[in-house]
Amino acid sequence: MKTVLYCTLRKVTFFGLTAGLCAVAGPARLNAQQNAAIEIRSEATASSSTSSSHGTTGTTGTAAGFRIESSADGETGAVWRFSQGDRVLATYHADLDGTPGFYPLLSPAGLPLTRNFPMQPYGAAEQNASVASRFEKHDHPHHRSMWFDHGDVNGVDFWATPTDGEFGQIVQRTASSNASQSSVVIDGVAKNSGHCDLSTSNDWIAPDGKRLLSDERQFRFHEHLGDTIMDVTIKLIASDGDVTFGDTKEGSLGVRMAGTVKVDAKLGGEIHNAEGLKDNDTWGKISNWVDYSGPIAPPELPEGDAKVTAKDASTWARAGITMMYHPGNKLPDCYWHVRSYGLFAANPFGRHHFGAPAYDGVKIEEGQTLTLHFRLVLHNGMFDAEKTRQHYDAYAAENVE
Repeated sequence: MKTVLYCTLRKVTFFGLTAGLCAVAGPARLNAQQNAAIEIRSEATASSSTSSSHGTTGTTGTAAGFRIESSADGETGAVWRFSQGDRVLATYHADLDGTPGFYPLLSPAGLPLTRNFPMQPYGAAEQNASVASRFEKHDHPHHRSMWFDHGDVNGVDFWATPTDGEFGQIVQRTASSNASQSSVVIDGVAKNSGHCDLSTSNDWIAPDGKRLLSDERQFRFHEHLGDTIMDVTIKLIASDGDVTFGDTKEGSLGVRMAGTVKVDAKLGGEIHNAEGLKDNDTWGKISNWVDYSGPIAPPELPEGDAKVTAKDASTWARAGITMMYHPGNKLPDCYWHVRSYGLFAANPFGRHHFGAPAYDGVKIEEGQTLTLHFRLVLHNGMFDAEKTRQHYDAYAAENVE
C-alpha cells in the first residue's frame, strides 16, 4: 500500500515569481516498516506550474553591509559573490563541472572551509603546494565544495560528474539577486538583520538530453550570534512528468570540507551531531543537525618536507560548518552521509544504505513540488554545543512551507 502525502496547490510569491506550491496535509512521518514510495500528488488532477523567467542581473545590491555582485569567470561561467562589508562570504558558480555550487565558503574570519575547486596538487614533496593541499586528496572529484543533487533520479545519477561517464547534469537557466536593509533594536543596541539573496532556476538533464525535472533555489546570507548564516531552500518541480528520488546514500546537499579539517587528517578535526554522537558514529544517523569543525591551515608553507602534525596544527585557527535540517520539512527524517575523509551531506531521501528498511523512494507527481529547507552556520572556532542549540532553536522556530 502506498503512503501518500496529499497536496493542494496555492499561489505564493517568490522574489516576484508567482507559482504553485505544494502544501502537504496528512501523515507527515512514514513508519520505518513501510517500504512503499512516499508520493507527492494533488487531490485533484495535477496541473503543471509554469515558471516565469527571473532574468539575469549584473547589478550590485547592498543591505546593512551585505552585498551581492555578479560577474563572469573563465572556468565556471557566471558567478555571484556574497559579501558583508569588505569581507567575502562565498561565491556561487553557475557551473561546477556539471552542477551549480559554491566555492569558496568562508568562515566569519575569512578562513576557507571547503576543499579547493578545482583540486590543487598535493604531497609534501611538492614545494609549491600549500599546507592545505598536502591534505587535499583527489578522491571523489564529484565532491565540488558545496552543491545539491542526488544519485538516483528516475534511475539517473546526478551525484557523479559528467566526466565520470554517462551521468546527469544540472543546468542553470535563470538567476536574480536581491538585497534588503533592516535593523532591530534589542536592549538599546541596533542589531543587523539585513541579508542578501540569490534565486536561481535550474534544469535536471539526463544523458540523452531530456529534462527530467526543474528546480528553484534560494540562497540567503545573513548574520546571527556573530556567525554567518546561509539559508538554502530547494523547490523540486515535477515539470516534465512524475519524478522519483531514489533510496540511495549518494545525496543530497553536500559539502566537501577542507583537507585539514577532515577527521582523517588527524590534526584535530571533529564531527558532532544533535544526539551527542561523534566522528564516524554520526554516519548514517538521523539527526536535526551535524557540525564538522577543525583546524584551517595557514597559507605559509613550512620549510622542507617536514610532516605536519597535530602539535603543529594546535596553533592554527579553527572553524567549521553546522548544517541543519528544518523540522518543518515535509520529509521529516534526514540521514547524514558524513565521512571522516571530509564528505558532509544531508540526505532526506536515502535509507537502506544507512541500515533502515529499503523503500521505493520519494515520488513527486507531474505538476507537483517538494520544497526542502536547510541552514548552514559558518562559524569560527570548534563546535560549541550551547551556541549550536541556540542556533537550532532559532531556526526551528521559523515557519517554512
